[in-house]
Amino acid sequence: MSRMPDLSPEALSADQARLYGAVAGGDRARDASFRLTEADGSLVGPFGALLLSPAVGDALQQVGAAIRFGCGLSPVVREVAILAVAAHWRSGFEWWAHEPIARRAGLTDQQIAALKAGGAPEFEDSAVSAAHAFSAALIAGGRPDDATFEAAREALGLDGAMELVTLVGYYNLLAQLMQTFDIEVPTGETSPF
Repeated sequence: MSRMPDLSPEALSADQARLYGAVAGGDRARDASFRLTEADGSLVGPFGALLLSPAVGDALQQVGAAIRFGCGLSPVVREVAILAVAAHWRSGFEWWAHEPIARRAGLTDQQIAALKAGGAPEFEDSAVSAAHAFSAALIAGGRPDDATFEAAREALGLDGAMELVTLVGYYNLLAQLMQTFDIEVPTGETSPF
C-alpha cells in the first residue's frame, strides 16, 4: 500500500499545482515516452512524491529535465545508466518507464536482459562500455577507480563524466523516493521485478 496522500489535481495546493503543471505540461509531456498521470489525474511514479515538497520537488524535476533533455550524453549512454540504477534498486517504475526508451535508443534484448540481471552487457561502442562501468562503480556506492574514471573521461569528456555522476545520483534518489513511499508502476501496468 502506498504511503502517499491523495494528490489528484483538485487536492493540490497552489504551489503543488504549479509543480504539477511543470511536470505534466513540460518536456516530459512533450516527449510522451510514458504516461505521466493516472486516470484521476494524479502524477505517476516519483513525480507525485515531488509534490510533497514543491520547492525541493521543483528543483529536482528541473535537474531531471536537464539530464533527460539538455545534457550531452547520448541517449544510449543515458538509458544504460538509468536501467543500471533501476535494476540495482529493483525500481519497477524506472524500469517500466525507461526500457522502451532504451530499446528506441538501440539497446538489444540481450543487453537489456544483462542490465536487468545486474550484469555488464557487451557493447560494440567502447564509450557505452566505459559509461556502464563508471555508472556501475557509482551505483555500488564507491569512488570509481582511476582506470574507470579515465576511461569515462576519455569517452565522455569531463562534462560528460559530471553529467553521468549527476544522472546516476538523480535516478538513485528517485528510486529511494519510490521505495520510501511505496510507489510502484502505474495502475494497470505489470511490475518488471
